[in-house]
Amino acid sequence: MNRIEPVPFAFANVLTFLVLYLACAAAVVLFPDGTVNFFNSWFHGLDLNLLRPPGGRPLTLAQLVTGAIGVVVVAFPAGLVLAALYNTFNHGGKHAASVRPRTM
Repeated sequence: MNRIEPVPFAFANVLTFLVLYLACAAAVVLFPDGTVNFFNSWFHGLDLNLLRPPGGRPLTLAQLVTGAIGVVVVAFPAGLVLAALYNTFNHGGKHAASVRPRTM
């Protein structure tokens, strides 16, 4: 395997998570009950209905932008770390190519 360039990978990571974040935000706006029910299954019995704003207040533009900034702040360094770890443990793919299955 080849080495991953950390900065381009980090930008790709940011773009990926921004797309996921915007899809999730759209789902919350369009299908609030369905979205909460869907994510309830991911959180091992925690009731996410308790996190709903009072009165069913819709998502605001400020919340959307703040969340997107948070995604960038977390996803960029996470991408750098992931690429660095991959490069550290991959060793250029030399080990994987040198291991051959035993024949009987």
